Amino acid sequence: MSQPEERASADLAFPWHQAIWERLQAARNSGRLPHALLLTGAEGVGKHQFAIRLAQSLLCEQPSDRGEACGACKGCHLFQAGTHPDYTRIEPEEPGKAIRIDTVRAFTGKEGFTSQAGGFKVIIFEPADALNVAAANSLLKTLEEPVPWTVMILITSNPGRLPATIRSRCQQVVFHTPERSTADSWLKDQGIDNPGLLLDMTSGAPMKALEMADPETLQARQSMLDEFINIHARKLDPVVVASRWSKLDLPRVLPWVCGWVIDILRLKTAATPPSLVNPDQKERLQGLAGELELIRLYKLLDVVYESVRTMGSQLNAQMILERILLGWAACARK
Repeated sequence: MSQPEERASADLAFPWHQAIWERLQAARNSGRLPHALLLTGAEGVGKHQFAIRLAQSLLCEQPSDRGEACGACKGCHLFQAGTHPDYTRIEPEEPGKAIRIDTVRAFTGKEGFTSQAGGFKVIIFEPADALNVAAANSLLKTLEEPVPWTVMILITSNPGRLPATIRSRCQQVVFHTPERSTADSWLKDQGIDNPGLLLDMTSGAPMKALEMADPETLQARQSMLDEFINIHARKLDPVVVASRWSKLDLPRVLPWVCGWVIDILRLKTAATPPSLVNPDQKERLQGLAGELELIRLYKLLDVVYESVRTMGSQLNAQMILERILLGWAACARK
């Protein structure tokens, strides 16, 4: 359902989005804006922010020549307050849960897509891959019979989880990770002193790097790595640690674990690898690399990759983490 969107549209204008923005605004001005957009790309490149910016632009009563929302009209005020009658955000009731058919059905009838303000009606589905089978089928019927002046924006970092029939009826908009210099410059403009390290840790994703800059987040990562190493040293029970980690934000912490395993493998196969995900932890991870069996590390990495791929599904978080941490405990050379 709709939620307050506190930031103005201008605050969501990231430099690496500009070409996509101009392309969609040109389509809008020529009357060729697609009725359904599928925003895809890695986590942390600003897909959500772009969707919010576009939604406000479409609902603004007097957008600029470049399509930016004015921020001052009635439509913009309603949007920022989360009360615009023609804006809806459909998402799971709880993180990691599915978007159910009842939620979609509330908006798939013709009356659900009728604009109350006389302009566009915008509906965002996020994450779109959370649609369960019944909900996806319900949405498909609407995608097959588009309603004029209605724009549906589906956001996902995992488009492969969506049915091919849904993907084929949306115009896919791919958000690539920006050039390193662009991301570095943007983070410095946000007041970040060490953007290089943060971008290393987040595979170049600016929004994730900005999130990682929070001291509490960095401390949480450090504490988890301490526990990870202590499991290897047989000082901690992996099942107990999995129980503790399961209460954390899984989409955030799983990539950290993945990065540690990748770095250990790189340090295992080369004393000075060309790059590391966690360059600030090189010495600690290098100390582990010499004690571990390569074949078990590769098997563990497969488990971690599979867990990352299934993240957001309805699998039990503790079961996922137990499998990873028990596999990690088994990596030590006998």
